[in-house]
Amino acid sequence: MMAKTIVLVSGANRGIGLAIVKALLESAPSDSSNSAPYHVYLGSRDLQKGKDIAAGLPTSHGNTVSAIQLEITSAESVNNAVATVKAESGRLDVLINNAGVNLPTIPDEAVKMSTLYEINVIGASRVTDAFKPLLLTQPAEGEKVGKRIIYVSSSMGSIASRFNPKFAFYSQEYTAYRCTKAALCMLAACHAYDFKDQGITVHAFDPGWAATELGGGDPATIREMGGVDPKVSGFACRDIVEGKRDSESEVLVSINGDTYAW
Repeated sequence: MMAKTIVLVSGANRGIGLAIVKALLESAPSDSSNSAPYHVYLGSRDLQKGKDIAAGLPTSHGNTVSAIQLEITSAESVNNAVATVKAESGRLDVLINNAGVNLPTIPDEAVKMSTLYEINVIGASRVTDAFKPLLLTQPAEGEKVGKRIIYVSSSMGSIASRFNPKFAFYSQEYTAYRCTKAALCMLAACHAYDFKDQGITVHAFDPGWAATELGGGDPATIREMGGVDPKVSGFACRDIVEGKRDSESEVLVSINGDTYAW
């Protein structure tokens, strides 16, 4: 019997994270080169909220889901999540570092920068470091499963795009957010180097301008302004999980087959 691919998605109780979970739960083994079916851990700061959401998600093709408490700014919470995954599954195959924020209403730029770095960069680093032993663990049956780390970044973190007047968000400031997402891309690059001889593929992923509540936005308004359905982001991330973008390295992988230079 084929081992399930064990996936953890942080910040998965809403928005892009939830869209990624839903996309994975719809995946059929015939669609996947990375050993579907999946068991997906839906990471949520509020465990009960995560459980309620997970209970209402449709599953197919043998895919399963369970909620896990995960506050990426808390070492205790992250370590407890590691212990849970180890006890229940014995390993982790795909880590999707999706949890992140944009807090445009914080008036003090230094405070905003510090707050965003703690969540968007340090939090992601903490999660990866904590889960490293489980990422390096293969199934007990001896069957190898593809190992991946995906950092959900943003095209606004592309330094090259910041200098491009044709870039869709060229006129948008968001300095602190841009800086943290650029740093997250560097974290992905560093981990791609660190894990290159250990069988773990690392990607930085731009989910596009999705119609979510990120930064206090209204999904309906964003959709009217051209924002994509989060489903598009979810399926694009699933393509990365399933190895369909493996030929694209040293770039920020985006939706609709697009990429961005660092």
